Amino acid sequence: MKRIEEYDDYRLFLRDFIEDRKKRFPFFSNRYFSRRAGIASPSLCQEVIDGKRNLTEKTIAAFCKGMALTDRDAAFFRVLVHCNQSKTIDEQAIYLAELKRFRKTIAAEQIPADSFAYFEHWYHPALRELACLLDWKGDYELLARTLNPPISAAAAKKSIALLLRLGFLRKNPDGSHTQSSPAIKTGDNVVGVRSLNRQFGELGIAAIEGTPINERYISSMTAGISRKTYEALEGEIESFKDRLRGIVDEDKGADAVYTVNLHLFPVSKREPPRK
Repeated sequence: MKRIEEYDDYRLFLRDFIEDRKKRFPFFSNRYFSRRAGIASPSLCQEVIDGKRNLTEKTIAAFCKGMALTDRDAAFFRVLVHCNQSKTIDEQAIYLAELKRFRKTIAAEQIPADSFAYFEHWYHPALRELACLLDWKGDYELLARTLNPPISAAAAKKSIALLLRLGFLRKNPDGSHTQSSPAIKTGDNVVGVRSLNRQFGELGIAAIEGTPINERYISSMTAGISRKTYEALEGEIESFKDRLRGIVDEDKGADAVYTVNLHLFPVSKREPPRK
């Protein structure tokens, strides 16, 4: 679905949010949303979407909680609600001015399904970020050794050429580089994504011993769960990732490239149902 800043009607945003979650997570329902939001009435969300009910300050906060919005997205949602529910033109004009200050469009560029080369090495997505953070001025040796772990200058040069060819990077007249889009997403190239995830998983293992503890966060939890709980956890992880994207979007002082790996997998076979 679109980012929240692209919406002019909060009811349409709510509708798209609920439909998106229902498509992605079988367990998601209006009742589940209401429970997450701390709302007693499971029908309130649909009534708001249908225009039968308005939101109050209290229910705005509850809906933001239910959708797990970042602080910035929650603030935008609150202003959008007040703008849509304004009773006078003057009141609406005030909120429209606030919305203009909030608005920014972060378009996620789709990686072409045939761009297998992008998934071949972990340092392609890393260099896509680093090339824009580092003032390297064509020094591929500097670019290569700044990566962790470092790669060869030849590999860095080849990677930058690939990113330029795919359109993921643009070279400016002054020699610096910018991203063609602040965010990109993978399509259905499952084989390539698996390969990349495997590489990042291996880097995560190496980081346990090779990265100072104050520069990395690695944790684990083991618990017995049902299939229903697995689906609920999957939904929570997706919501968490959405919140991370919002935080990253707001960061204007990036000085290093990080990768976040989230793993949820079985370490036992599923026990057959007992009679």
